[in-house]
Order: sequence, then C-alpha cells, then structure tokens
Amino acid sequence: FGRGSFVDPHTVQVEPREGEPVTLRGAVILIATGSAPLRPDSFLTADPRVYDSDTILHIPVMPKSMLVVGGGVIGSEYACTFAAQGVDVALVDGRDVLLGFLDREVSLALMERMRTLGVTLYPEERVESCVCGPDAVCLKLSSGKTLHADSVLVAAGRSSNTAALNLAAAGIIPGKRGLLEVDAHYRTSVPHIYAAGDVIGFPALASTSMEQARLAMVHAFDLKYKQELAPILPYGIYTIPEVSMCGETEEALKQKGVDYVSGKASYGQNARGQIIGDEEGFLKLLFLRGDMRLLGVHAIGESASEIVHIGLTAMMCGAGAELFIRTCYNYPTLGELYKYATYDAMGRKQRGE
Repeated sequence: FGRGSFVDPHTVQVEPREGEPVTLRGAVILIATGSAPLRPDSFLTADPRVYDSDTILHIPVMPKSMLVVGGGVIGSEYACTFAAQGVDVALVDGRDVLLGFLDREVSLALMERMRTLGVTLYPEERVESCVCGPDAVCLKLSSGKTLHADSVLVAAGRSSNTAALNLAAAGIIPGKRGLLEVDAHYRTSVPHIYAAGDVIGFPALASTSMEQARLAMVHAFDLKYKQELAPILPYGIYTIPEVSMCGETEEALKQKGVDYVSGKASYGQNARGQIIGDEEGFLKLLFLRGDMRLLGVHAIGESASEIVHIGLTAMMCGAGAELFIRTCYNYPTLGELYKYATYDAMGRKQRGE
C-alpha cells in the first residue's frame, strides 16, 4: 500500500504509508489509478459545506437542503440518493436533458421521476459564482437566478489520477485532464505499459473498466482466451429509479438513417412490476424493421440494470424478435417484459408505424 510513481519505463517506486520506499520492476505495467473529482474555479473553496463525490462520503450531518452542480451520472445518482433521504435537493446542469447519451425518451422519463422524488431541476443553467455565507451557500446562475442551500455537491467532471505518477520518466505524455491514450489492446505509447478504466476516459464504468483491464492483460501475456472487448457494452445508472441501456438509441438510429421499429412494455402492466409497486417503469426495445434483429435495449425502473442483460445477450448473439417470442419466461418476472415489448414492436411493424 502506498503511492507509486515511475522511475523509468520498467520501474515504479512506492512510497508506503510507513517505512522506507520500495522499488518494483516489471516487464509489463498496467496503469489503473482511476480518477478524482474535478472542481471548477468557482468551487475552489475550503468551506466544509461544499463537497465533491469523494468528500460527500464523509458528510457528518444530513443537511436539510443541497444544491447539486452537474447532471452527469454521479450528480444524478447522488441527487436521487439525498432526495430519497428527505433532503431538499436542487440539481443544476447546462444541458437540456440529463444523461444525454441515453435514449431521449428515457432521459425525459428519468427527469420526471426525479421531480416526483422531490428533486428540483434547473436545466440549461450554468453556475456563475459560489458564495459561502454564514447561514447558507449561495449559487448565482447564468439566468440570474440565485439558489441557497445548506450544502453543495460539485459533480462537474473528473480528472485522471496521473499527475503524481511521473509519467515523463516512463515516456508517456498525458492528454487533457490527465487522460491516457491507448490502442485497441489498451497499450499506451509505450508498448509494455497498458492503461484501463477512468484513466482513459468514457465510459468510465466499473464493468467496462474491468473488461478493459482483462483484455489488456490477456494481450500482455498472450493468454488467448479473450481477443477483443465486447462490441456491445451495457450502461447501468443507479439513480432512483435505475436506468440501464445497451446498443443504439432512437436518436442514433435516426441520425444513421436506419429503418427501425420500437416496442415498449410497462412495469405497470407486468405482474412482477405490480407486485413490487413500480407502476411507471418500462422496457423499450429497438429492432431493425426488416429482419427484426435487436438493435437497442432501454430500461427504466426497478432492477433495470439486471433485466438489460437479457437483451444484451440476445444482441451479442445477433438475435431478435423471434427469440423473445419463442422463449417462455417465468411468471411473474420482469424478464417477461421482453415478450410483450416484442409483441408491441411486431404490432407497430404490421401497422406500418
């Protein structure tokens, strides 16, 4: 345990918490040091009421109110978490919808569910200034609005943990925000030094980061069993409710000129959804209109990050509507949503919608 930095391309010196430095040498090195919250200039304050996604874990008292700056994955997740605990939460973000990489219908549904949870949303707003007064923290927005709260959570991006690695000694030059550029095998510009996870950027999710590192080491040691990263990756966002997706969005298919058909199934019309009390969740499937091959899976609701795996596996096999129609699913389960979303898509195709 300690802090490591390069001495040369094959040597890392570790400064332990206690004792003398330790020198480690390796034929192969993997950089997987993650990332840290990035604070814009407006929030470079030592005031203990201004948190980031790391320091918020040590919050001593639950505040009555909180302003969340940034509507990415982390900001949205924390906004939901604190709102569910009864905190009066407001979220400020510069975009018109949260999590713009999602299917827009899902993004809009999430925003509506967050409002129901008690989160006040301020889309298309930027924070001009942050003033920490004696009784509250005050944010002035680009529209001229002024918001006050007991605390602020800054979730406005992240920076790779590479500044202290002495990368120059290894012959590596980091990019913007410390990001490392890698090839298809996750090699940096120095062939025996690999990098994976947050240090290389989007999507910076635990599942994808682990897969990247596995692929890197399989390549480094010629282990054969995994030749490439999965071509379709799932995204799981642990907001309230959960959101998950894989494959194409409607917006992407329209932009590419792909003729597709969509199908939806509601948790409220699913027996398991009724049992667990999720009346508003839904599963949305996107199929290629011609052969009804599955192109995209989008879920919002309880266990969305689990049920997306059914569609993900089908997409990895190149399957589609026929698979879901032929398959018998346990009853009552959320997995059965796939059959009814497929029926909906088939009906839409027949009607020419």
